[in-house]
Amino acid sequence: MKRLLCIIFLCLGLTTQAQWYNATSQKTGLVLSLHLTDSAASLYSPLQSSSAIPVSKWTCENGRLTLECKSIGLKMDLTQHDSILSGYWKQGFLKEDISFFPADTMFSLQRPQTPQPPFPYDEETVKTEYTDSQGNKVHLEGTLTYPRTGGPFPTLVLVSGSGQQNRDEELFQHRPFLVLADYLAHRGIAVLRYDDREVGASTGPLDSADTPLFAEDAEAMLRALKGNPHVDPARLGIGGHSEGGAIAPMVAARNKEVKYVVMLAGQGCTGFDVLLQQNEAIYRTAGMSNRLLSVRMDCMRELFAMPASSTQKDYKAVIDRHTAGLSKDDIDSIGFGRGSAAALKQQLGSRWMQTFLALDPAAYLPQVKVPVLALNGSKDCQVVCTPNLQRIKQLCPQADCRELPNLNHLFQHCTTGSTSEYLLIEETMAEEAMQAIVDFILHL
Repeated sequence: MKRLLCIIFLCLGLTTQAQWYNATSQKTGLVLSLHLTDSAASLYSPLQSSSAIPVSKWTCENGRLTLECKSIGLKMDLTQHDSILSGYWKQGFLKEDISFFPADTMFSLQRPQTPQPPFPYDEETVKTEYTDSQGNKVHLEGTLTYPRTGGPFPTLVLVSGSGQQNRDEELFQHRPFLVLADYLAHRGIAVLRYDDREVGASTGPLDSADTPLFAEDAEAMLRALKGNPHVDPARLGIGGHSEGGAIAPMVAARNKEVKYVVMLAGQGCTGFDVLLQQNEAIYRTAGMSNRLLSVRMDCMRELFAMPASSTQKDYKAVIDRHTAGLSKDDIDSIGFGRGSAAALKQQLGSRWMQTFLALDPAAYLPQVKVPVLALNGSKDCQVVCTPNLQRIKQLCPQADCRELPNLNHLFQHCTTGSTSEYLLIEETMAEEAMQAIVDFILHL
């Protein structure tokens, strides 16, 4: 079990009443809660234990909070930005940027949108087996949700984002594809969602898998619906979230069975540019200074351009050159501390990443001739809204491109769009995003 991590959020001023604050660690996956009074700070990791652990030492002066938890070797340095406290914590060799948000109670997972039975629709399992272009045997399984009466129905095949996910695209106990399938089925639309390779009931090798290969999987699931009595082939579409939002038009460009496309936070820019935009948005949202942000961006731009054959030594040389003259704390704060060269070599040198960096929607979006709905949240820090929607429209003029205010990458209403908010937000998917999909499909 991970050692208990203790994090504190303070308003950088004396409090006059008891208050709860919650945070989440992206590197460890832990949820962290603080109960603060005038005289005491009690810390919790509520998903691990109900017992409180006191803070051993903390100071709060001139808008800056420093904190130490000697029992677990943790130190923290945070600065207030409006209502959010941003900075970093470190424990041993682990160091992480983090942000903290006020709350009404100790954190507990609440997912009010998760559908609960009884359901006014039916479900059935859809399976397929095929051999991909690399000669690998792949078995995929998913769930087709469809209204109980009527039919055949307009049908949407959903493709998940990057990383291996189950058919619900589950993250932090949010199940957005399940929520979306439920919402659409209530309104007369069938939905197929499926487990990615090596997740749930699906199998297939991952070592050499990349975005084009995952597109083959999506197309195989599309074929599996052929002849299904609940599916109207004249109203069969494909949609995806994040990487799935790139896969959906990729399939539509070559498969005439696809009658429409839904891109949820899908990319319009090259993978290279998407990752640069993502880096800038995430670190800027975390409160990084322009000076340090410029160093990180210059370094990442060069690292992204390095060939797959580059060695760990090559990565370290680039990092050392860009961070020369910076303090150790500054180097750590921009993500280039001890072990970063090895981690970046492993990540950026992978087949998936090399393919994604080179991926350009200009290779497939202009070939999509069916209706397209492209949605992005205005506070998306992972696929930044404006440049990607603009290029989707440029490459695919018939696309209906919409910016949805105050939504993040998961289409949750949010404060900053930071990835650290995903777990803390109770909403799984904003209704305006789901209703936009319904309106688009039913009015084709």
